[in-house]
Amino acid sequence: MYNIIAWWIVKKLENVNSELDKKESQEICAYGIEIILSTIVNYILLLIIGIMFQSIISAIIFGVVFTTIRHYIGGYHCTTYLRCNLTFCGIFISVLLLGKILLNHINISTFILILLWTGLGVWYLGPVENKYKLVTKKQLHHCHMIAKCIYIVDGAISIIFYLWKPYYGIITVLTLLSVVVLLPIGTIAERRYK
Repeated sequence: MYNIIAWWIVKKLENVNSELDKKESQEICAYGIEIILSTIVNYILLLIIGIMFQSIISAIIFGVVFTTIRHYIGGYHCTTYLRCNLTFCGIFISVLLLGKILLNHINISTFILILLWTGLGVWYLGPVENKYKLVTKKQLHHCHMIAKCIYIVDGAISIIFYLWKPYYGIITVLTLLSVVVLLPIGTIAERRYK
């Protein structure tokens, strides 16, 4: 469906932009539009689930933390947009439910241990290379450094959240954990498809 909408938009843009008269330019533009549409749907679904669970703030925390660090560290990528949307929503629902369970069973020591464990994952498992997004070793190193910085900021924010409202701290740390869990899955998937 995203493909159909993307090509419809490309055909409309072709009339106003002479750069889009080449097939290769059209394909690149259509792919970019597909990605944007999928991302918009992901965020709409995230907000709908947040409303259903009466947890809009958790949806915002999850969306910001998940996408910012994942942009630089990578991980598992689904093969279709539908799977991507379902996986994204499934991870968010899992984080919400696990957060509710852990709220009554976690103390600051356990919280810090989970946070440190996710840090080890960020430091030693990422970034995961993507066969569709080829990067040089220098770019990979740069992404890894940025991911580490984002992790440090997210970790500090999660501690502040935990001290203010433990549930939001737990949501933040579980979101980081979900990103780390996707790293080895992404590595295995990339090796299998090579």
